[in-house]
Amino acid sequence: MAITEADTSIRSLELAGFASWPAAKLVTDGSWQIRLSPHLPYKRTNSINCLDAADKARIKPRLARAMAVFAESGVQPTLRATPLTPPELIQACSTDGWSDPYSESVVMTAPLQSVFNHGDFEVFDDPAPQWIADYMALTMDRTIDATAITKALSAIEKPVRFFRVAAPGQCLGVAVAVIQGTLVGLFGLAVAQAARRTGLGRTLSHAALAWGADNGASTAWLQVEAGNLPARRLYDALGFGERYRYAYHSFNTASDQLGQIE
Repeated sequence: MAITEADTSIRSLELAGFASWPAAKLVTDGSWQIRLSPHLPYKRTNSINCLDAADKARIKPRLARAMAVFAESGVQPTLRATPLTPPELIQACSTDGWSDPYSESVVMTAPLQSVFNHGDFEVFDDPAPQWIADYMALTMDRTIDATAITKALSAIEKPVRFFRVAAPGQCLGVAVAVIQGTLVGLFGLAVAQAARRTGLGRTLSHAALAWGADNGASTAWLQVEAGNLPARRLYDALGFGERYRYAYHSFNTASDQLGQIE
């Protein structure tokens, strides 16, 4: 099967995503990437990710080897299914013991033409302890380990910037921007409950995208959960359009099917 221009574009976005959220451990098998970060709760860094939908030879034994790698790391076997995932692999991960697809997300892109940088915000070259503390407080994710996420964010290949907006005694919002070639990715946008619907999300987005445009990026991209309608409305208003979607399949490690895959 020939690699299409669309495949190449999606592959560029996938690679930018991998670089923007580095995994602690990477195991490759052809175009398959097994990304592992046992101390972080993020599925994107604890899943099988594929870069060629035609890479479908010997699906069952390769999947079995991948699942063994997950078991060795104490991580639940998970497939991140994108348009570059071989349909045969998705089918193999839709059998007994595997979940139905869940956590669907939308990857969106926008051309960087006129981005206005306005608002009062702080910018950090590295994930400062205060930024990490604010991010954890705003996301209210008690599963995040501060040391682990600091290590992961510090491993991002520069250029990267960490944005913060604060009022006296309170952080109101944070965001991360990462440049990979001509792409700038927008990540980790989080706004305090009391500051929502005030335009702060737009301010942080503009700050991140303007920094990207000023440093050679021509296209912005991001990923957002399909069900997060307020965020999607914001990104629509900023000129982003849907590029593709992905979802996850996870294996129930308690299933007796684990030892039956050939």
